[in-house]
Order: sequence, then structure tokens, then C-alpha cells
Amino acid sequence: MTTPAPDVRDAYAEAPPIAREVGALLKLRRELGDDRPDFYPPASVNEVREVLLREAALLDRLALADIEATGDAVNAAVELRDFDTRQGHGPSATFEGVIPPYADRWKDDPRGYARQEYQHWLTVPPWKPALPTGPAGEAGA
Repeated sequence: MTTPAPDVRDAYAEAPPIAREVGALLKLRRELGDDRPDFYPPASVNEVREVLLREAALLDRLALADIEATGDAVNAAVELRDFDTRQGHGPSATFEGVIPPYADRWKDDPRGYARQEYQHWLTVPPWKPALPTGPAGEAGA
């Protein structure tokens, strides 16, 4: 049995207000876009993914309030899912949630995938990765 996508309330419980997220996303896009100074390295895979993730979550939240935004929310979630699928699994994988982006369940629910990934991004700090447990239940064993 697979774990379902997080409930909307759970997925966005820690999310900033929409207006603040719009401002943060615009700033991030500007920093990573064509106006990026030449002496900066090109945007990394993780920076590109952060933009895709935050856009998908923002559009999903907007679609919850305005049904006319549903198409844009689905398209952004599909773009995130496809990006993560292209990254594959293993050390180069970009997805962080329990169910990988290439799982069949996300074909009909790309917004659920975006919610899973956004909730994880907001609540699990990247500097504290979950360590696999060994046979005795010890981390890193």
C-alpha cells in the first residue's frame, strides 16, 4: 500500500502567506535568470528545482482558491514531476518525498506529487538527512 499525497492543509500548513511567497519567488527567479551576473556560476540543478517546486506549490495554492488557475497548477506540477523523473534515483536524484516522481500514482495526481515534495521541503531541513537504518535499527549500520 502506498502512502497518499499529503492533505492540502498538511502540505501547506508551514507555507508562508501567498503574497510573501510570490515576492520570494520573483526574487529567486531574478537571481537565477538572465540578469544573473556573469561572475556567478550557472544555476545549479537544486536551484532550478527550487523554482519549479515553489512555483508548483504556489500555483496549486492559487488553484485551490480560483478554479481557473487549475490548468496552470497541473502544468507546473507536471513540470516538477518530469524534472525530478529525469534526475532519476540515487545520488543525483532531486525528489525528497516518500513516493518517487516516476511512480504510477502521480500520473493522475501531479499536484499531489507537488504537495508531497513541498511539504517535505518545508519541514525536513536539508542539513539533517534521514539516515538509513541497518538490520539492528542503528543509523548508518
